[in-house]
Order: sequence, then C-alpha cells, then structure tokens
Amino acid sequence: MAGPLFKGAPAQRVAIRRARVGSFSFTEGMHAGDSFLPWHAHPVPTICLVLDGGFTEFASGEAVACEPATVKFMPAGEGHCDRFDHGPARGLMVEVDGGEVPTLGSYGSVLERRAHYQGGEVAGLAFRVHRELWNPDDAAPLALEGLMLELLASASRAQEPRGPRTAPWLTAARDLIEAELGTPLGVTRVALIVGVHPVTLARGFRRCFGCTMGEYVRRRRLERAMEQLRTSQIPLAAIAAANGFADQSHFSNLFRRRVGLSPSGYRRLVSC
Repeated sequence: MAGPLFKGAPAQRVAIRRARVGSFSFTEGMHAGDSFLPWHAHPVPTICLVLDGGFTEFASGEAVACEPATVKFMPAGEGHCDRFDHGPARGLMVEVDGGEVPTLGSYGSVLERRAHYQGGEVAGLAFRVHRELWNPDDAAPLALEGLMLELLASASRAQEPRGPRTAPWLTAARDLIEAELGTPLGVTRVALIVGVHPVTLARGFRRCFGCTMGEYVRRRRLERAMEQLRTSQIPLAAIAAANGFADQSHFSNLFRRRVGLSPSGYRRLVSC
C-alpha cells in the first residue's frame, strides 16, 4: 500500500533497554519523527506505553492519536501501521508470551482486543513498570510481574477503554507546562491561568495523565534533554540550563538516576 499515509522514511526503532520477566518481554525504544511503520502484525499480544512524542496508529479502518500517557493493547496477528507524525517518539513495548496467556485467567482476555487508554490508573501502572525497569534490584522481577498483573486487571475493569475526553483546561495546563519547562511553575499559578481551583487542577491532572504535575515536569525535562542529546551536539551545561536544572552536575545526577547512564554515555549510545 502506498500514498500519503506512508510519507517519510521507514521507521527504525533504536532499542535503549531490554528485559524479560516471566511471561513479559520489555523493550524501550525510540522512533524518528516523520517516519512510518508499514502494515504489520505481531506474533504475540503487545502493550505499548507512549513515554514521549506521539504517533498515529491505523487499524481496522480507524486512526487513533497516541500521545504521552497513552497505553495501547494490540492482539496477536492484528494488522496495523504507525505514522510518527508528532516528532520523535519514545515508548515501552511489552510482548506477552502467547503460550502463557491462558495462565493469566480472565485477565488475559484484555489481550485479545485492541484498546487504547489515555492516562488514569492504567497509564499510572505502566509508568511504574517503566520506573522498575530503570531501577533494577533483586526485587525488581517480582515487582514487575506484580505490576503487569495489576495493569491487566485494571484494563479489564475499565468500562471505557479510551477514557474520558480530556477537559480543555487540562489540555491548556499541559500545554503551559510544556511551553515553560525550563522555568519554575506552581500549581496555583497554572490553575489561575487556566481558570480552575488548584485542588481541581491537581486532582484532574493526576487522573488524566497518570502522575502529579511535579512528576510530569521532571519527566518531561529529562525527556526533552534526552531528545537534545540524541539530535544535537549542544554542550551538556547548555542542555542543563535550558531545561531548568540547577547546573550540569544536578542534571547529570538526575539523568543517571533515571536512565542508568550518564548524559554523555547516553549520547554515545544513541549516536551509534
């Protein structure tokens, strides 16, 4: 199939980290912007968490926008394609061993249908899975398997897979945070600008995006720094300053804690 759907270059995923725990295989990867994955299907059920950037997925005659905090389920063998039309995208892909699905009981049924969840409890659990992958210790396999089972249970209970429509003031709050990632922001100030009570904003933001505003800011600062590291040769000190870190040392310490590599080590990895 050809045409405007497949503009740009074929997408190539750059794998950042891989792990396997029980029935689940995890791969965190990146795709370049203005690229595409042609029609394909996975031999096993997959779950994908969008960490940064976004893309449009086409399946069964439907187009779905996948944004940060989107969790999508894709059954084994279902054809789909992806167009990375929102800049570079970073995501966590979970492949579920098809032979193990029956052992998951009733929770395994959620792997048999295509579904998308935006924010909420499902996304919150998926982000916790991602954090466990970046902070491995002796208890991590147990924690990861437990979190994945919780995620499947949460998705099974959800009445509306796509979640509620995002309120305009929540979108405005997120856009304001994105525009001012390098400067200090407070919940009260953002709430005043978007026209809601601070408590309403704090609760709504966490419910919609699966994290507090502070967690979102910290994550997005690091994600923007990661994008700059892989797409430019901007000095580390300049990246730290542009993204609101106190200094290069503060940036490096937080980056290593989150990513498991130094900023320079990450730059070398993704530049290969």
